[in-house]
Amino acid sequence: MGVELNLISILFSGVAKVLNKFSLVSLNPILGGVLTSAFASLFTLIVVLVKFKKVEIVKNKWVILLGLTNAVGVLLQYIALSILSPVTVTLIARIYLVYVFLLGFLFLGEKISGWDYVAIIACIAGSMLVSSGRAEFDSAIAIVCAFIYPFMYAANNVIAKYLVKDNNPSDVLLFNHVVSAVLLLVSGFFISGTYSKIPFEGVAFNFGGAFFNGFLSLLLFYISLKYITAGKANIVRALGPLVVIVYSYFFFPISITPKIIWGAVLLIIATAIVTL
Repeated sequence: MGVELNLISILFSGVAKVLNKFSLVSLNPILGGVLTSAFASLFTLIVVLVKFKKVEIVKNKWVILLGLTNAVGVLLQYIALSILSPVTVTLIARIYLVYVFLLGFLFLGEKISGWDYVAIIACIAGSMLVSSGRAEFDSAIAIVCAFIYPFMYAANNVIAKYLVKDNNPSDVLLFNHVVSAVLLLVSGFFISGTYSKIPFEGVAFNFGGAFFNGFLSLLLFYISLKYITAGKANIVRALGPLVVIVYSYFFFPISITPKIIWGAVLLIIATAIVTL
């Protein structure tokens, strides 16, 4: 159940990467982050009210850190996407598998079995092959952001895993976005020009990205954490670069090299190990 939910989740997440890239043509990263978190909060609130009729307050203080890691992750991801292609950003972000297994081991006590090690190695090796065959390092700042934002998402995922044990995943997701939106909104007032121009086209693309990734994909991921460990859930999500490559093919030039093919094979093997 958890693996299947994750597979569906990455299909929606891949769409969002492309939409967010288009939104950044006219939106600055902070405004993009504010809109993403605000839209995702609205979507999640509607689902919670329709399905559960009320919102349960997540009283655990870790929910603040949950929102903070999401806010920083969203901001850094948008900075990277504003300079690099969606494929390049997604490929570099595969490093977050190492982050999430390390954090899961240290803070959640999640054990790593023999086959998990095989899957991790296959996943990292596959990601490196795909990255070396596709990534173009255009900006040092964007690359640094692309390496750091996965750590924030990994920390966010581990905290979410901890919180969903005692709270409804939808409520956790809602407060994740609300806290994130508030933090980004406030930070925007300290940076000149953040809210000086809000173009409709950029907002429309951002709305679509928020729906597919900030809401639908993340909700499925949070629910899956009730069935599998955070580490295994993120190994399944290693298929993300392949999905983004397929989606980006229609908008960005992509050449399929032997390295990408072999990398794809290793990523599929890593996912198969977890699935089986």
